[in-house]
Amino acid sequence: MSEKQSLLPDGKEDEEERGSSGCLSLSRRQWCVLFVLYLASMSTSFAICLFPPFFPKIAETKGASASVYGFIIGTNCLVSFLVTPFVGENLSKIGMKFSFVAGVFVSGGCCILSGFLEWFPPGLEFVLMAVAIRTVQATANAGVIVSTFAYIAMEFPNSVAAVFSFNRTMTNVAQMAGPIVGGALYEVGGFKMPFLVMGILEILVCFPSYFLLPEYETERKDKKKGLGLMRLLKVPTIWISFLGLILSTLANGFITITLEPQVLRKFSLTPFFVGLVFGLKDGTNSITCPVWGHFCDRSSVSFKTLMIISVLMVGLSLLFLGPFPYLPIPETLGVVIGGLALYGVGIAGVQVVGLIDSMHEAIYAGFPDTADTHGLVSGVWSSLGGAGRFISRWGSGILVDKIGYRDSSAIVTVPLLVLAFLTFGYTLIKKTTPQRHIQETEVESTPIQTRNAGEMGYATSLKLPRRRFTLCTEEDFSKTSSFNAIY
Repeated sequence: MSEKQSLLPDGKEDEEERGSSGCLSLSRRQWCVLFVLYLASMSTSFAICLFPPFFPKIAETKGASASVYGFIIGTNCLVSFLVTPFVGENLSKIGMKFSFVAGVFVSGGCCILSGFLEWFPPGLEFVLMAVAIRTVQATANAGVIVSTFAYIAMEFPNSVAAVFSFNRTMTNVAQMAGPIVGGALYEVGGFKMPFLVMGILEILVCFPSYFLLPEYETERKDKKKGLGLMRLLKVPTIWISFLGLILSTLANGFITITLEPQVLRKFSLTPFFVGLVFGLKDGTNSITCPVWGHFCDRSSVSFKTLMIISVLMVGLSLLFLGPFPYLPIPETLGVVIGGLALYGVGIAGVQVVGLIDSMHEAIYAGFPDTADTHGLVSGVWSSLGGAGRFISRWGSGILVDKIGYRDSSAIVTVPLLVLAFLTFGYTLIKKTTPQRHIQETEVESTPIQTRNAGEMGYATSLKLPRRRFTLCTEEDFSKTSSFNAIY
């Protein structure tokens, strides 16, 4: 019995992943999983994005300075950096379903608790409670993020990029709409109202998650540990995507902190238009994420080429927003809008292409194509993104104060352009150098149980081949492996 056959209800043959029209053709099980994943992504994004716009005002009434409440807001990025690799590396022990459902539940509870911060007395007690809530919420979200990608990779093996890109779109839409909806609720019921409403909605998502998501249990015959964080970090080529994420995230934080005071303020825009311009990069990001996903799944262009294009877009956008010193770029609102739109398209490419490329690099290096690997890679990916967000929000203001905005913009831009050219050089060398590849062969079977709550009639067990990885020549590899379509 093949893997795809066993994942379908009633033992029926697997439907084609895509129909002749090119649209996704999914089984009932896959639609259920997709519904839960997208619903959870939107609800958690709604909840997490309420803190930055509404917390500073209440923090100031409690006597907290800008540096203090800035650190509190950035706590989730720091915790994400520390926690997500651990969750990813131990996802099989924690359990995919438990990590997802418990993460959504705890995150919703923390959102509700955030609404009661206004009742705490000023001073250290208020600060410690706010940090504690943000820490627990970030830990819970780490479980949701890691298990979400693991589910996507396991349930949609032929359309990982497409499904993940739509998930990114849902997240971006929620992040744009969250402050708007939260602001309306704030006017109705004060500070606590948006946190109570969004937290309760997030907790309600736990119920369909528990009943509709499958659970994977693996029994390994050998106790030798095949996965490891340090082993993953020692894969050289995976750092192309990792560095692309880090540098792009640093650029995103730099733009977020400096765009209004250093760029938009000179145009004397109203608050409405300032918000509209800010939302432009997120809007283009949301629209183009599925396009990048389509290129990853269906285009013959290699992941590294797509990565070069997306990183170049991010770097070039900063040339216009700076504008870059010594370049005759006019400082007009039209140039700024064009730069932000280009940035949104580029960052969408880094987010989608980079993660998919990292996954393939890990498998190419000998990691098994399992939920454990997907969780580990997505955990490291989320961790590096959290580190970039935390450093950029903390360091951008300091950098601008020390050397000025235009020179700071150049410091952020140059590493992106260098990475793009180095990656281009790597692809040229790879094409002209004989390669030795890892080839997998089936040696024995390992039982994997899929347990689903509810009476949905799914298969309850299957056997997947364990793999032995050996070195082979370029010619043999191209004949026997599907990786020749990836690189």
